[in-house]
Amino acid sequence: MTLQPSALEQQIALCDTQRQRTWLSHFDSRDAWALGNSLYQAALQAGYPMAIDITVNRSCLFSALLPGASGENIDWVRRKRNLVDLLGISSWEAGLMLEQRQTTLEARYGVSPRDYAPFGGSYPLQLTGCGMIGTVTVSGAPQRDDHNLVVRTLWAAAGQPLAEWQPVAPR
Repeated sequence: MTLQPSALEQQIALCDTQRQRTWLSHFDSRDAWALGNSLYQAALQAGYPMAIDITVNRSCLFSALLPGASGENIDWVRRKRNLVDLLGISSWEAGLMLEQRQTTLEARYGVSPRDYAPFGGSYPLQLTGCGMIGTVTVSGAPQRDDHNLVVRTLWAAAGQPLAEWQPVAPR
């Protein structure tokens, strides 16, 4: 399903709001462990065969495979993470922007879809006073669910009220 232009704009605006409200005041290896475990438990509860990766300054601080996940999920994590590292926005938002502009990663940025993936599940890890320090990436559920799982978990970690969190709509 392709979103209509106004729906695309609304979803891109929602992604921007999510990014503004998921900044963290601190982040270290203990925070990576806690965040990774929160993602793991949420994925386990939802029954997703998921790969989870938290990378800071190109160093992996948390990595896990849930039952049923495979090397294919690990490769999707790599491709989504590469895109967030390149653009500094979520891989879901990047897909929406490409759809809005009616273009591809290859045409717009000259990168190979073998190494970059504009599908939901990777998100910039942002530290107040510092900027983007890394990524939080999952793969194993439908891309919208991948995105929403990461954002909802980061939303809570940033101290935002869950009652104010809004999931993205299907594409």
